[in-house]
Amino acid sequence: MFSSKQYAWSDISVSIGGKVLQGITAIEYTQKREKELIYGRGDDPHSIGRGKNSYEGKVSIWQSELEAMVQSTASKNVLSLSFDLIVSYVPEDGGPIVTDILQNVEFTEVKKSIKQGDKNMVIEMPIIFTKIKPQQ
Repeated sequence: MFSSKQYAWSDISVSIGGKVLQGITAIEYTQKREKELIYGRGDDPHSIGRGKNSYEGKVSIWQSELEAMVQSTASKNVLSLSFDLIVSYVPEDGGPIVTDILQNVEFTEVKKSIKQGDKNMVIEMPIIFTKIKPQQ
């Protein structure tokens, strides 16, 4: 049997360098693998060829979280950071805890934008990384 427990946003904790991000509003991460059909005799494929893995995603954080990261770097440039990002799904009802570790994460872009009426600035930052260690 397996549990069909659904995790909510309030169950998620994300940390970078041992610091839990309080000002995170979204996280997304993807693992991809190159695949293609291998053809031989006839019209139908005979197998599937597999290639390299790639990893990408994005993190949305408050401007204050970004500024704290900038202050923590010697170069004052978050694009120079490399870190592990830990995503933990910790249900309040005591269900199973799931932790994914994204290794060697780096931001690829920082774009600040705010408009009239906004109450705070949320910055969406694309990431790339080298591996996911799932369900740690």
